[in-house]
Amino acid sequence: MPVIVILIVVGLFFWIQLWVYKKNWSRHLTASVDFKDHYLYEGAGTQVTETLSNRKFLPLPWVQVKFEIFRNGATCNLFKSDVYNILFQQKITRQSRQTFAKRGVYTVSSMDLISYDLFISTKFVRHIPARAVITVYPKPVDRDLVEILYRRLMGTLTTRRYTLEDPFIFKGIREYRDGDSFRDINFAASAKNMVGSGGEWLVNTHEYTVDQSVHILLLTDKATDYFDENEYESALRLAASFTTMLEEDQIPVSFDTNGLDSLEGTQPGAAAGASPQHINSVLDLLARLDVTKTGDAGPGKIKDLTGSRLEDQYFLIIAPDHSKDMLEAYQQLRQYTDACLYLSPISYRALYGAEDKEKNLPDTVDDFYYFEV
Repeated sequence: MPVIVILIVVGLFFWIQLWVYKKNWSRHLTASVDFKDHYLYEGAGTQVTETLSNRKFLPLPWVQVKFEIFRNGATCNLFKSDVYNILFQQKITRQSRQTFAKRGVYTVSSMDLISYDLFISTKFVRHIPARAVITVYPKPVDRDLVEILYRRLMGTLTTRRYTLEDPFIFKGIREYRDGDSFRDINFAASAKNMVGSGGEWLVNTHEYTVDQSVHILLLTDKATDYFDENEYESALRLAASFTTMLEEDQIPVSFDTNGLDSLEGTQPGAAAGASPQHINSVLDLLARLDVTKTGDAGPGKIKDLTGSRLEDQYFLIIAPDHSKDMLEAYQQLRQYTDACLYLSPISYRALYGAEDKEKNLPDTVDDFYYFEV
């Protein structure tokens, strides 16, 4: 008889606790996740803080918190799973270290809470929203590796600074010389100069411009089926490096690309700027870029530079692809201006051991350089 009573009591307790946990386990149970940093560079790590709070008079001896970290909106096999034993009216904070090897926007958009009753007989699951974001920028390449090219670029900018006139800053009037532009003729002053004295035509002169900028064009075209992701990632790192170095030297930088934003599917770009905030805006664009996809064709983007006729800009083209069409478009740009440079990241294997079907290495082209990766 006592055995039967015990079984009845145990059974009754089992069903009561099951009913209680089933109805109340998730009440006033909250969880959150947060990254300590808002942004960092490839290869760096940050602190991840998980918080679990149980604000009710019902202990939870076993709670599993699970979530996945997405990179640029896609799975990247980064999962976190922790088990907690949380009592009533208790808050637990747990910290861990997470390293991000690749650039991108990493997000946690939801979390799963999993628990059981006291007898671990029934599984309870709750899906809750979360909002944790961290942006991982492309890591700039070692400055020593691009110092020669950077000095060449800066040398051209310095030279052109004293050869380009600013049409908006009037300096004075002088007599016409061979080669002066027709639009610079001052007809009113010339008429007065000619009346009675048969003087020469007079032209307006202007101060030399100091407001030059660099336009970085990052192209993700792929002329063959051969695709080396490291070459394209290196192209992003080069764009990050030149943007940072130029803007730190107070040279305005604008940015354009035919790569697609991995989150919005658009071709991003940035107007000229020279500030820490502008550097971050360009790095944000680079972090989100999908190098496996291409929008407008690269040769057309280069031809747009030629058609822009912006004499106060230096054009820096960064593209792993150096196909015939790309280089023909670049050579047309070279005929218009010498203030341009084509930088092509290429792997050691492709540079020294590639088959023709994989890489078509071009002949000598003015201001065309390989960057070995």
